[in-house]
Amino acid sequence: MAGKAIQILFNFIFFILYMSSKPIHNISFRAICAATESEEKVKKALSLFIFENEIDIINTDGHFGNPISIFTAIIRGNDCIRFIEMLRSKLPEQDMQLLKNEISDRMDDDCVLHIRFDKQAAYGGNVHLGATGDTISTGIKLRAYPARREKAIAVAENIFRTKPLSLADTFTGDTPSLTPIFK
Repeated sequence: MAGKAIQILFNFIFFILYMSSKPIHNISFRAICAATESEEKVKKALSLFIFENEIDIINTDGHFGNPISIFTAIIRGNDCIRFIEMLRSKLPEQDMQLLKNEISDRMDDDCVLHIRFDKQAAYGGNVHLGATGDTISTGIKLRAYPARREKAIAVAENIFRTKPLSLADTFTGDTPSLTPIFK
C-alpha cells in the first residue's frame, strides 16, 4: 500500500515537472477579414504563424450590415516552440526589444501574453508588431505555477531571453529534469 502511494506521489510530481517544462499551453490567433479584403490573402498572412494547423472561419455581419469573416486558429505543443523560434528569427530587433520591454503591459490576469502582428507584413512573409487595427491578434497562454500574473511575466521573460528555447526548458529555467523510476 505504501509503495503504491509513493508511486502515485512520484508520478504526480513527475507530471508537474514535465508539464512545467513546456512553458506554453497554447497560442491562439485571430484575424478579421473585411468585405473589401481577400479571404485567401488573410489566410496566407495567418498561415505564416500557424504552420499546417487548421484555420476556423466565422462569417458574420458588421455594424452596418457588411459581411465580415473572423479567422481563428490555435497551435499547441511543438508548434508553440516553432512559433517562438520563428518569432525570434524574423521579428526585427527593434520590435523584439519593444516586446520584451512591454511584457508586463501585455500580460493579463489569466496568464495570457497579448501580441498584435501587422497583417499586411505577414502576408508578405514578414513579422512586425502591429501598430494599426489591421492586425493578427495573438494570445500566448503561459504555464505558471501558481497561475498568477507575476509568475506568467517571469515565464514570458524566460521565453524571450536570448538563449534558444527548447522542449527541456522549464518555466523558471532552473528546475532539474527527472527520469521516472517507476514504469
